Amino acid sequence: MPKPPPAFANVEGLLDLDRHEGIDMRPTLLRVLTDLYLQKRTHPPEDERYYTELALRLIDATDVSVRAALAARLAPYPAAPRAVVTRLARDVPEVAEPILKQSPCLTPADLKAIAEERGPAHAAIIATRGQHAAAIAADPPARVHAGAASQSEASELCELFYAAGATERRLILLNLDYAPPAPSQPPSPMQRADIWRLESAALQHHSEAVVRELECALGVTRNQARRIVQDELGEPIVVAAKAMSLPADVLQRMLLFINPRVGQSVDRVYELATLYGEISVGAAQRLIAIWREADQSADRQAGHEPLAWHAAAETARRALSDVAHRPAQEDATAAAYRRLKRSQATT
Repeated sequence: MPKPPPAFANVEGLLDLDRHEGIDMRPTLLRVLTDLYLQKRTHPPEDERYYTELALRLIDATDVSVRAALAARLAPYPAAPRAVVTRLARDVPEVAEPILKQSPCLTPADLKAIAEERGPAHAAIIATRGQHAAAIAADPPARVHAGAASQSEASELCELFYAAGATERRLILLNLDYAPPAPSQPPSPMQRADIWRLESAALQHHSEAVVRELECALGVTRNQARRIVQDELGEPIVVAAKAMSLPADVLQRMLLFINPRVGQSVDRVYELATLYGEISVGAAQRLIAIWREADQSADRQAGHEPLAWHAAAETARRALSDVAHRPAQEDATAAAYRRLKRSQATT
């Protein structure tokens, strides 16, 4: 059994647990480990690997009701480990449903693969994923009022936008134009030196430098800025550029380099460039305000009292000694990216 990293130091006493007096305590261990993991909005790699390894082992050793409860808790959490999310998404429908409907960690490619692998029941759940977003798109002024949504609404709108497809995202952005009033503190237009620094970072594939620039310019958290950069459809970076009044030609060059999944499709780059011209600065700034409010809500939720780990260790004693150690599996990521000759037409 690996030694717990500092964030999990208080659960070291849980790691030799097994059955006690005929009661399986592994569901308790899964719950308390997840409670600790959800207390933070982001995690260093060692914490994520440690939680992922234990969670996957415990998932395999627990029943449907326990796995369904775990899926419901992890579904809206942006920093959920990908390996855990994809494992739950391929589980039986009652476990997979909240993940398939809500999780921002699943890409369209993931959803397509799951639908093909798991069959009609999973495909039917996936088909409903964007319905709530479409409802928001149809009438966002009813949900976005007084310049910003409430904390709970902001969190919901944030996740619905990220879960939506390209058509739904466009409708949301076009309708946000009619949600009064504008945010009280919109992002300031970028100066020439700021634009040069941001574009240079994007053209050199320095995604973390782009994340830092957006974090500062937009007033969002590091995690939110990273979601903007890494989103595989590309609308969030268009929203950020519009809110900052970034020149259209600069955005087009950035789109070719900032995210391989966007830049490798010239058609997609043209679609996003067209979207940039269709949406207004006000609509973009309203969505940025929603992202900020969602960040603040997450900060407040992360500030709850720590769990009583020693008490949890006593109640969950002896639950894992029969679970043999196995190394954590790391996702293999292939960075296959090439510039298309046609991309020169957009520069």
